[in-house]
Amino acid sequence: MRLRLIVNPVATGVTAPLLDQVAAVLGQVGEVEVVRTERPGHGVELAAAAGADVVVAMGGDGTANEIVNGVSEGVATGFLPAGATSVFVRHLGFPNRPLRAARMLAVAIAARSTRQVGLGRLDARRFTFSAGLGIDAEAMRLVDEARALRHDRTRPGDMQVVMAALRVLRSDRYTLPARMTVRTPSRTLRCSYLAVANGHPYTYFGRYGIRAAPRAGFRTALDLVVADELRRRDLWRLPVYALVWPRHATRGDTRVAYLHDVPEAVVEPDLPVAVQVDGEYLGRVERAEIRYEPAAITTYVPVGSGGPPGRGTGSGR
Repeated sequence: MRLRLIVNPVATGVTAPLLDQVAAVLGQVGEVEVVRTERPGHGVELAAAAGADVVVAMGGDGTANEIVNGVSEGVATGFLPAGATSVFVRHLGFPNRPLRAARMLAVAIAARSTRQVGLGRLDARRFTFSAGLGIDAEAMRLVDEARALRHDRTRPGDMQVVMAALRVLRSDRYTLPARMTVRTPSRTLRCSYLAVANGHPYTYFGRYGIRAAPRAGFRTALDLVVADELRRRDLWRLPVYALVWPRHATRGDTRVAYLHDVPEAVVEPDLPVAVQVDGEYLGRVERAEIRYEPAAITTYVPVGSGGPPGRGTGSGR
């Protein structure tokens, strides 16, 4: 079996000794080709190149995103955590420890423990676990600007992301005006901030999972969290629903709508709006089409797990 290990060399957790260990572990179950990304988008090209039976991503969520956007039909995938957060890998049931995850992946490859997993798509770009339009994408823009100034190009930590979001709020006098319309097959809503989830947690803040979309999982289509206009007195909802009590997902909220198992949606901003997928800032869009892509990839999961609860899918959804 031919394994192509695509590594982001500037990912937070990647070191030369660790890469050698991971390659040795995977070498027990196949012929390993190690290739390194050199620029944004390079992972898409490397994943699309012929000659591999399995394409394995080793990096952060941005690396995983590039691999799912490049991998050819019929080629299996594997994912190893080596970024600051590595959300998708953890959704699949692997630990957030690269070497331990590599050993589990090798066992899965030997046992042919695969699942078909559905993904989201925003216009032409697939995403593995989340997409956002509004405040979180604007925060990612500021984070990317800070990252460009770092000599090692590594991403700033979680607190820097929070501070970036506060800067975005401050620019609107600590309000979130409704500047988008979101249309789904069943509802039309005005929106200040849209979070689209393909799994739970939505992301992580340190050790803590963000509970914005607790009903999301790989066995259903996408979950949408649609925030209406939020004034200063409404902003408590953002940290409370994310970290403490996601009441909006079960009991409803007059300011925050929760839409479960949504196959498609269209977003029509009043003005171009910032967008991110899997934590990567993509720019501003004048319109966005979001849809669910069932059985988008075949990926290896830990043996006997069937995927983590509410996620792994024998059904291919």
